[in-house]
Amino acid sequence: MRLRARTAAVTLILAMIAGLITAPAVSAEVEHPRQQWLRDSTAGLFLHWGMFTAPRHLDCAAWERDVTEGGWSADYWVDEARKLGASYIVLATFHSRLGYARPWPSAIPGSCATKRDLLGELVKAGQAKDVRIILYMTDDPQWHNEQGVETLDSAAYSAYKGRQVDLTTRPGFGMYSYDLFFEVMEKYPDLAGFWIDNDNEYWEQNRLYEQIRERRPSWLLSNNNEDTPIMDTVSNEQKTGMTPSYDYPQAAWTPMPR
Repeated sequence: MRLRARTAAVTLILAMIAGLITAPAVSAEVEHPRQQWLRDSTAGLFLHWGMFTAPRHLDCAAWERDVTEGGWSADYWVDEARKLGASYIVLATFHSRLGYARPWPSAIPGSCATKRDLLGELVKAGQAKDVRIILYMTDDPQWHNEQGVETLDSAAYSAYKGRQVDLTTRPGFGMYSYDLFFEVMEKYPDLAGFWIDNDNEYWEQNRLYEQIRERRPSWLLSNNNEDTPIMDTVSNEQKTGMTPSYDYPQAAWTPMPR
């Protein structure tokens, strides 16, 4: 009996030591130096802006032309953000209900992409004035023809990949958007991170988040609705079905310690 008691005690001590060893590694993802600028921030500007923002455009080239001829200026956007006391801008243009528009020249076909590098201009303007730029990315293909036009080009992306891919399905769109994450990481090293709307099974199966961490360790990752452990922040957009109940107007509950 004494031997069993001693064995149990040793096992318990070893388990406690193991817990102490592993605890810092776990907390490092939710308490990390890369997050400090966000913890010090008091406000950010979340911009939903794309092809279907009023006035609505159904053609990518026409949208870009009107944006340019209308005098679009990255400096103006950054200056307006600073007037609000915002430390960062989240650009939600590659949005499921705004035409999946990419405000950067892209080598990957599949949805609207501008020839003018609007994203690059915004990142540069923000960097000059200490306003960080975070890029919104969606996992959701279901609104691909909501406006009566097809906004996802499966044929063009299939030709690019050398295999049949249906972008209107979650696996197909997951593959497409997965490629876009890597294109953005390569082209815009001064971006501050990704604001990711939910999860896609293709991303998880192919370790997307872990690869972002490896390639851009200083970037923030935020997830809408899901408290995914690897994320730096979580934004609970849904108003029902949470335990404890979430008071959206008062933001009374947020998963700790984010």
